[in-house]
Amino acid sequence: MTTVKSVKFASVKRKSVGKLECQVVLLDNSLFVATFDKKSTKGQELFVSVCKKLNLPPNARNYFGLQFVDGVDGELTWLDLDREIRPQRRKPYTFQFAVRFYPSDVSSELNELQELLVLQIKDSLIRGKFVTSVNEHAILDGFFSQALLGDFKPKFHTRGYLEDLLGSFFAPPNGINSDVELSEDKYERMVYNLHRSHKGMAASDARIAFLEIAQVLPFYGMSLHHGATDINGNTVLLAICSSGVLVFDVDNFGVPGNVIENFPWHEIITMIFQNRKFYVVVYSEEKKDGGSYSYRFHGHFGHKAAERTLHDALQHQALFYQPEKKLFRRSKSFGEVDSHLQVTGQFKRNDKKYATTTGKIRTRGSFKKFTDSIKKKMPRRQKSARRSDSSVEESPNNSNTSAMTYV
Repeated sequence: MTTVKSVKFASVKRKSVGKLECQVVLLDNSLFVATFDKKSTKGQELFVSVCKKLNLPPNARNYFGLQFVDGVDGELTWLDLDREIRPQRRKPYTFQFAVRFYPSDVSSELNELQELLVLQIKDSLIRGKFVTSVNEHAILDGFFSQALLGDFKPKFHTRGYLEDLLGSFFAPPNGINSDVELSEDKYERMVYNLHRSHKGMAASDARIAFLEIAQVLPFYGMSLHHGATDINGNTVLLAICSSGVLVFDVDNFGVPGNVIENFPWHEIITMIFQNRKFYVVVYSEEKKDGGSYSYRFHGHFGHKAAERTLHDALQHQALFYQPEKKLFRRSKSFGEVDSHLQVTGQFKRNDKKYATTTGKIRTRGSFKKFTDSIKKKMPRRQKSARRSDSSVEESPNNSNTSAMTYV
């Protein structure tokens, strides 16, 4: 029988000079504490310590990361594992271990990864990140109960057992995560009957059944970035996922609607952020068409939102997009974008002969010349074609002109 416990943070004690103590909330709401001898410890060392604690295989670690609340704008931010912890996070050094990337086919993944995915999705469902019907919510809870608690036992699983044993992972649907609200007693009875009907189902089968339903929920596997507008001033929602960057329209109540733009990874030439704007330059070889699209983030910390969106997109692209055929190769002139190289085998992103692979900031070259050269090679489009930004301001001497990564 599994019991989910709530988090209890360790009391703050005076530490010896030169040591760094970090607290990480795991996906089961338990607390992991790691102490390092060096204050210059990098995020990767903490992340590896957490993965070893969870017995997470190396090939499954790419899907996870460490989150913390940014002290500047109050938004959730991913810890950069290649940098030291202290410059990124103010005291106390508390983090949340979480799923950062969602695999497209959950049934083929390792059991350890499936277990953590189930916990992450259940937490996201309770917090209102996924919206579903009451019936579907109860079905998910039925499989979740079978996966964590095993077969229903009338002697032990009496009234109120779901809340007692699942703790914060059991909560009746409400207005933020379902279409209607339901009394706690009535909803518990629904889950009770579903849990009892799964008798004899293995925990691994229950997890797969849970994940197969979850992965068709709206916005499953998407990293959402709010607070942006398009070139026409319309509020949009940027969603980054395994297939690329999606743009949704948003109604007056902030509810996302339809997809108005879809930028697959293989059509994205480059992405940058500049001040408060996030730019995407695309070109489709099939349609022989493309352009640049800009999205402006508003508010005092709009520049941080734009930068966060770029880094999130680059991380998704690095994990999910591995081109094997036509690749744009760096030439003496960035305007010569027609030169490409036919290659075979696996494409490695740290190969420096390609223009996009290192993910480092480029400070040379003219982005405007680059985009202009693309437009010259594009056929003239009709007025009905989708609108795009025709230019991106170049500010080589502006300290706010930021990361430029060519893909």
